[in-house]
Amino acid sequence: MSKESIYNCPHCGEKSFNPLTKAMAGGLNSKGRVCKACGRRCCNGQVSTIVNAVIYVIALVGVIYCYLMIDSNLWAFLLMAGCIAAAFVLTKLFDAFFMPLVRVIRNDIRS
Repeated sequence: MSKESIYNCPHCGEKSFNPLTKAMAGGLNSKGRVCKACGRRCCNGQVSTIVNAVIYVIALVGVIYCYLMIDSNLWAFLLMAGCIAAAFVLTKLFDAFFMPLVRVIRNDIRS
């Protein structure tokens, strides 16, 4: 048996995901991505959802701080946009390179 990879499908065990498809798989509240080998859906797990929430709360604090403390409207806008973009990139990087995929648990998705 080969070593388990974070890119393996939790249903069939095949390595059918790469960092880009894993990053776009979404969290527990998403539909996930379809495995090319078995056709069932996979998503990033609970840790990914928690990390994403923490990062976006930090970005929200950064946006509020920029809005309240910076006088120049252009710099405030650029820093607020930077906070949001950085949060998006950091969450996708975390999803791509950390924690394994899990099965989708949504009831409205048949996999």
